[in-house]
Amino acid sequence: MSNQRILIPLRELCEELELSREACVELVEQGIINPPGDEPERWTFDITMVSVVRRAVRLRQDLDLDWSTVALVVSLLEERDQLRTEIQVLQQRLDRFLEP
Repeated sequence: MSNQRILIPLRELCEELELSREACVELVEQGIINPPGDEPERWTFDITMVSVVRRAVRLRQDLDLDWSTVALVVSLLEERDQLRTEIQVLQQRLDRFLEP
């Protein structure tokens, strides 16, 4: 099994998600995603970032939000997901401790 990650460049991300280059740059500037590379032509995006972009675009379209608000909402949703995961882990530990 390979540990290789699939990375796509900015142009392909924009094509795949039907976004303008400017919208993708705005996503990076707002901190919604953080691709490696010091300029847009060198940016690459992994599957996790593509998923985050899809979520951000849906939020923007469905709720008519500006990108800075989308960044806040995405951050809060990610924090919520992380907290849910931590709660599950702690609940499993507690359940093992309380088992007869």
